[in-house]
Amino acid sequence: MKKKYKLYDIIVVGSGLSSLSFIQSYLEKKNNLDVLSPHNIKLKFKDKIKNNLNNHIFKILPPQMLGKEKTVKDYFFYNQIKIKKNCKLFGSLEFGGLSNYWGLQIDKDIFSDISHLSKKTSNAISKSFLELFSKLNLLGQFKLDNKTIYNSFKKDDFVKKNLMFNDINLFNQEPILAYQKKAKNFFNLSNINEEKDKLAPKNFHKKYLKKKRINFHNFFVKKINKNSKFLELICSDGKIEKKYYTKKLVLGASTIMTTKLLLDYLNIKKEVKINHHPRLFTLYFSRSKWKNNMKFQPSHFHLKSKKQKDLFVADFRPGNNIIIDAIVNFKKFLFPFKFILNALRQNMIFSNIFLHPKFGNLFIKYNKKENVFMIYSKNKDLKNIFSKISQLILKFLKRSKQFFPFHINYFPGFGADFHYFGTFNIGNGKSKLSVNEKCQLKADKRIYLIDGSIFNFKKNKYPLGVIMANARRVAKLIK
Repeated sequence: MKKKYKLYDIIVVGSGLSSLSFIQSYLEKKNNLDVLSPHNIKLKFKDKIKNNLNNHIFKILPPQMLGKEKTVKDYFFYNQIKIKKNCKLFGSLEFGGLSNYWGLQIDKDIFSDISHLSKKTSNAISKSFLELFSKLNLLGQFKLDNKTIYNSFKKDDFVKKNLMFNDINLFNQEPILAYQKKAKNFFNLSNINEEKDKLAPKNFHKKYLKKKRINFHNFFVKKINKNSKFLELICSDGKIEKKYYTKKLVLGASTIMTTKLLLDYLNIKKEVKINHHPRLFTLYFSRSKWKNNMKFQPSHFHLKSKKQKDLFVADFRPGNNIIIDAIVNFKKFLFPFKFILNALRQNMIFSNIFLHPKFGNLFIKYNKKENVFMIYSKNKDLKNIFSKISQLILKFLKRSKQFFPFHINYFPGFGADFHYFGTFNIGNGKSKLSVNEKCQLKADKRIYLIDGSIFNFKKNKYPLGVIMANARRVAKLIK
């Protein structure tokens, strides 16, 4: 290494919510930190001509990402990843459905998928989880109809009277909700700004890290090279290449990018499965209006399977302006009927059905011929599985005598769920594709992983809270 290059003690790659949680914790006792995050990359002219790697992405973006085609396309282009047309993977951008309006929706099975870890690690993550809530001011309360409700949400009477009964196949499990306790105005779902009001990286940074000494370097990492004394990062900003040298490397670049970089670093050429929760959108129709008493979070309750074989969660929310706007933006032919849809929105009950990751169908592998990492799906049909589950849920709902006996299903495709995880699992024996309980890569302990790549979320279908909490924990271990 030439002397003109600076040797960093630690560099963080990525600026998503896991990285920002790490940074927030790390800077509580340190003065500054360097972060590699491509926030303003510009294509060279010749790249504009060649940038046809993922043109089909323009046609498959979900409603909340419409207008962001270039951002998504460039994300994969610069990282030399090709997405096959048989899957709909969007990367780890700010527009996913993992976070809510300055709050988190949390599955009560939150720690079930880390029960194999040591008691010390499990307790540390639990402690970090509570710290996260405290730091984000989420352990609060809100007032509704002159009543104060603590760290929960108002249970809708419609649900309480008609759906709280025993069923041999299903049980109702209310989600845990964390939200800001000192918000000036409670978020009304009919007046939400998706980009400004969401717990997203930009807003997290603006609210909690803007005054911190964070040196953001506008580069993405193309390759990691090993040296006995340091790690060499080959980076680019779209115009020039630059090398960074660091003693320790923290990867919070998303499951997709972290996996791609490490497969290259470890020279792994075999196919690797990217775990995810296949999702089905379902629309049910209520005979009476179902008002939303929750002004900050639309999901009301979760139905889960009592059988381990087909673990899934189905969440339910009455229609609101955000959902109707998304539908109209996605299906333009419905625009003339928007006023009718809005008039009926409280009779329209929407559900996400998330499946166990064993039903996932995403894979990544290096393609030598094209010199790209290919992400693809295989021939797999979930139609029968989703059909059986939705029929089971419809039967459950019909018993309340509040629902019409029909529904509409829409499967957006493999990878359209935004939940990508489990490629380098924590505590996975001696495998190269694993990290120890300090989240150090077993093949090179100078590399720490802090995103979803290290967890395998089987029961927990709302994983963001655990990922952020663990990132806080890892920051303390490095210090």
